[in-house]
Amino acid sequence: MTDGLPALLETLEEVAAAKRLLLATDYDGVLARFAADPMRATAEPGTIDTLRSLADLPGLHVAVVSGRDLKTLRRLTGIDEDEPIVLIGSHGAESSDEAVRSAMEHAAVTPDDEVTLTELRSDIEALVKEHHPEAGIEYKAAAVVVHTRGLSRELSDAAIADARRLALEHPGVKVLKGKSVLELSVSHADKGSAVTALGRSVDAVARIYFGDDVTDEDAFMRMRRPQDVTVKVGTGSTAARFRLDDEAAVARVLTRLWQLCSAAHVPS
Repeated sequence: MTDGLPALLETLEEVAAAKRLLLATDYDGVLARFAADPMRATAEPGTIDTLRSLADLPGLHVAVVSGRDLKTLRRLTGIDEDEPIVLIGSHGAESSDEAVRSAMEHAAVTPDDEVTLTELRSDIEALVKEHHPEAGIEYKAAAVVVHTRGLSRELSDAAIADARRLALEHPGVKVLKGKSVLELSVSHADKGSAVTALGRSVDAVARIYFGDDVTDEDAFMRMRRPQDVTVKVGTGSTAARFRLDDEAAVARVLTRLWQLCSAAHVPS
């Protein structure tokens, strides 16, 4: 059972003083509202700057995690390569952090995976063109994604169902159902593995993770230590300890976290 805002704020006050704290957050549906055009999904006002302020504090390590590829994630967040915030893309298969990249080498896409992906992309293109022209297609380094945001429930369900059936014809393809989206991936990575790898790298005493989708459940399931704080954004069953209603609530909580950490991590 997940707890709400008061319990979350109380717990954040407890972990804010941790000597080494890792804050990781998903992007879409957490920092940014969903948009019909995925490339127009922009973060809530001030949210990225709050993350920057947190990352500047001693002992604070900040990461933005996404199913989007690393290049797109950097473009959407506006976070430069020389900033201390770590970016983790493609569900953990890509990262700006060397330690995470090294830890995730086992999940690298193989030549056989690339062949499967090429065939899958071709089949999805044909499916959408012939049967679901209202749907959109997004291409990632290790996946192809069918978007149905803005479509009627009937059209969306039909497109998602057909894409899922097609994916099952390709052995080794991982099907990830999100909000008005179906991602078909050949990647062997997951967000939970990448985030915990980063936590080990920085020797985090406490870890915080915000996520909204089924792909974030890997992180929620792995973060079970007493000082781990996992937050589900939105509705739906979850393994997270806490729940927030929406992206605006996340922005407010991050601001409060910065206030707590600023007071606790004053340089000596």
